[in-house]
Amino acid sequence: MIGNLKSMSAAVATLASIVVATGAAADEIWVANMTSGTVTVFDADSLKVIATIPAGKGAHNVTISRDGKLALVANVGAGTVSVIDAASKKVLGEVTAEAKTHDVSLSPDGKLALASNVGAGSITFIDVANLKAVHSMPLGKKTMMSVFSPDGSLAYVSIAGESKILVLDVAKRAVVKTLPGGAGTMAFVPTPDGKRAWMTAPEDNKVVLLDLEKAAFIGSIEVPDEPHGMVFSPDGKHGYVVRRAVDEVAVLDTATRKMVRSEYIGERPDMLAISPDGSKLYVTIRGEDKMLVLSTDDLSTLAEVATGDEPHGVAYRAQ
Repeated sequence: MIGNLKSMSAAVATLASIVVATGAAADEIWVANMTSGTVTVFDADSLKVIATIPAGKGAHNVTISRDGKLALVANVGAGTVSVIDAASKKVLGEVTAEAKTHDVSLSPDGKLALASNVGAGSITFIDVANLKAVHSMPLGKKTMMSVFSPDGSLAYVSIAGESKILVLDVAKRAVVKTLPGGAGTMAFVPTPDGKRAWMTAPEDNKVVLLDLEKAAFIGSIEVPDEPHGMVFSPDGKHGYVVRRAVDEVAVLDTATRKMVRSEYIGERPDMLAISPDGSKLYVTIRGEDKMLVLSTDDLSTLAEVATGDEPHGVAYRAQ
């Protein structure tokens, strides 16, 4: 009897674990579609479409909050930012920024968003909780993207038309320093430890390196053929960069700062996201209205799925 009870208990425990695992929500891949003006949300495991969410004209880049609760979409054709409840997939509001909102970054505490407006040459400060633009300031020709320092006190803003980076005191809303940058910024990505950032400069065929703690320029890496979108591996050892002029994805060794591999993947690749375990890349192929899933081991294609029209930004949302 005791043996049977133990067996039954073990079986119940196993069944319970299966039920919990089955009921667990899957991670998601969010893709912004420029011509469609929508965001397509995929189940990261099955790659089935979970939702298609209306955003704004020219839905360009998508940013997921650190807690995974919100998605913010920069609408380059509308000059707005769509704020979306990531769980319900409902649009909470659309915040008006300025002309050609190219990208949006979030402060470490998630309370402040900075919208970079490439057409207006400005940034817009957004109170995320109240879905309200609270301040805009002109900064320079082609204000493209921004990243925050680890403590959120500083923001680094790429002025791509002037090949410089402005360092802002966030609380004072003032420029406190100017650093060398690059032309045509398309990705501005902090390293996994948050201490540094790498920025693609496709018009200069290089990647610019910054120290976010010291507000200092570190140097640059030559990456030919229009480096565009970029992500880091979770361990920080590799960077993955789209080389759009040749329709390839390259692997950069972050220690040696050298390109170690590059593979053709499809017509006009744009942006990338990476799985938390570092095994898969998700790449939008704008010229073919699809997203590829690549193995980081050899950059081979594991799967491909149709998106909306002209997919651009892509982000991974972990559950």
